[in-house]
Amino acid sequence: MPNAMNFHPVSGVTTSMADMVAFVTSIQVCIFGGNSMTQSQITRSRVMRRIGVAVAATIAITTMASTGSQAASKPNASKYGGEVKVGIFDTFPGFCVGNNPANSSLMATRTVYETLFEKTRGNDYVGLLAKSAAASADLKTWTVTLRPGIKFHNGEALDAAAMVTNWKNTSGTNYVATYLTKGAAAAGAAYAHTLGTAVPFQSNILLAAVSPTDPLAVIYTLDRPQNDFEGTLYASGRGFVRAPAQLVDKTTCSGNPIGTGPFKIVSYTTDEMIVAKNADYWRTDPKTGDKLPYLDKITFTNVKEGSQRAAAVRKGTVDAAMFSGASEGTFIQDLRKRKSVVTEYKSPAEYYPSTWLNQGKPGSPFKNIHARNAVLACVDKVTWVKARTKGEGVVSTSLVGPNSVMYTKNGFQTYDPVFAKAEVELYKQETGATSLTFTGPSDVSSTSISNAKFFQTMMAACGITYNFVIEEGAVIIGKAFNPSPTATSYYNAYDAISILLFEGTDVTFNLPFVLTNAFAPEIKNASGTVVSAASKNLTATFFRASIGSILGLNHHSDTNVDLAFYAGEAAQSAALAKAKFQEGTAVLQKNAIMGATFYFSYELFAGNKLGGIGTLSIEKGKTQRLVTNWGIDWTGVYKK
Repeated sequence: MPNAMNFHPVSGVTTSMADMVAFVTSIQVCIFGGNSMTQSQITRSRVMRRIGVAVAATIAITTMASTGSQAASKPNASKYGGEVKVGIFDTFPGFCVGNNPANSSLMATRTVYETLFEKTRGNDYVGLLAKSAAASADLKTWTVTLRPGIKFHNGEALDAAAMVTNWKNTSGTNYVATYLTKGAAAAGAAYAHTLGTAVPFQSNILLAAVSPTDPLAVIYTLDRPQNDFEGTLYASGRGFVRAPAQLVDKTTCSGNPIGTGPFKIVSYTTDEMIVAKNADYWRTDPKTGDKLPYLDKITFTNVKEGSQRAAAVRKGTVDAAMFSGASEGTFIQDLRKRKSVVTEYKSPAEYYPSTWLNQGKPGSPFKNIHARNAVLACVDKVTWVKARTKGEGVVSTSLVGPNSVMYTKNGFQTYDPVFAKAEVELYKQETGATSLTFTGPSDVSSTSISNAKFFQTMMAACGITYNFVIEEGAVIIGKAFNPSPTATSYYNAYDAISILLFEGTDVTFNLPFVLTNAFAPEIKNASGTVVSAASKNLTATFFRASIGSILGLNHHSDTNVDLAFYAGEAAQSAALAKAKFQEGTAVLQKNAIMGATFYFSYELFAGNKLGGIGTLSIEKGKTQRLVTNWGIDWTGVYKK
């Protein structure tokens, strides 16, 4: 879930859906059809409300890795053993599809689970559980081949059948198939716990099947051409591969994590997770041949206050602790000076909080472009970075950072209070409104409330009234990502919300948040000719009106955004793909669909007794990212 110190403008909510998608595990999903609902839809809606389908994330699958040659050299005995304590700033919700961990708690969860692919420091994808990935010429069929001999913690084999089982559950395919053959009650009882944001994230996959010639090869058939499919399956490190046995029922799925990772679960509570060495782990260090992992035990503890976390790592009470540059600049800057005590490990500044302006909500002023222009032009980005991030943030010049293939300054709103005031007047003239007033949320933390007040004062200087409501982070997420709208609560209940969903250098993780719907709609040109066909995914019929539209917090209807990003993913060259992705970003910026203020890094500070952080390669020349929004990889870390 989002956590109190990582909050950003307006709501202060930070996720990285990689975090956000930790949403809430009790959101109800229904098929909503407005006043024209059929009796079948009404019945289905009631049933789904009863069973309480959880909306959250498990996404992903994809990439390549290396085992290293089996014990090429004698293991370095001095590296083995020891226990480590780590301070984090997130809680543990459980381990099923609807129990998605945020930020630093994802770091702990990833000691148990692994993904098919990992992202490298060179910004490409390299296989971990996967040996290779190959696309057809038209980019609509991808074959992912797994590494042989890997087993889950319970002894089940990691093979193509296990991967198909993962996909059928997390994509909603099993739920829909059971609904069609046995009815809603049976589908809910058997598969409600498997539904989440993995459904829209995997919406481009029509079918996953075991290759008829290779039990380790999975053939993915896509609806649209996609040149970056590995990124979809990686899903910002959330492409957990679970043992089929874990997915059988809600209780087992949530409380009994079974992965292929270097550590196994020992115990967990909301605030603490303990893992112990997996003696049968499949990897060795490709440089030394050492069997992995090195550590015997790791305890991850939620320490919410940054001051307490900083003191703990400084004094050695914990061996390492994670921090966010979005709001913990004071502690980061202090620890940075203490090089004799701690070492800093820092991610690239590739996390991009965005201001999402809700055009779909009844009564929202942001249906009008002048209202959107006014708010975005009134944000003093330089002052925000200096005052609210203590200089740890970087002033935005686009919705994403310059390392992203989406990056363009074209149409990006700059700070211009004179223009903002003029746009306020145009908004009032066109709508008859007496003021430009809008609402948003703030978390209960003092940092978030201070952010909201700062934003409120900034808006007032342009003649704009911003009102904020103070609510728990879980409530905010539930209201913002609401698949069951009512007369008083739209999909996104707020006029505006600032939240971290964009990240990284590529498009795949960001894409679902900017589309008009995750399940591709039919798009026609001005003359009525269909230029983009509607999704052929079986689950689209069930989830288009609920989960399909849940992620796009802007709730805009500009299908030019869809067309540009779809064209980018279908491109046969990197240059053309980049041009189309930039075109999509330009549409978002020129039409003031959304805005951004700053971007930032994550840091991990570790005591000097820890070694091996960020040095373990997956295969020769391929080392995964040092620090990400989810922290570091603990597989190759040891105590000196």
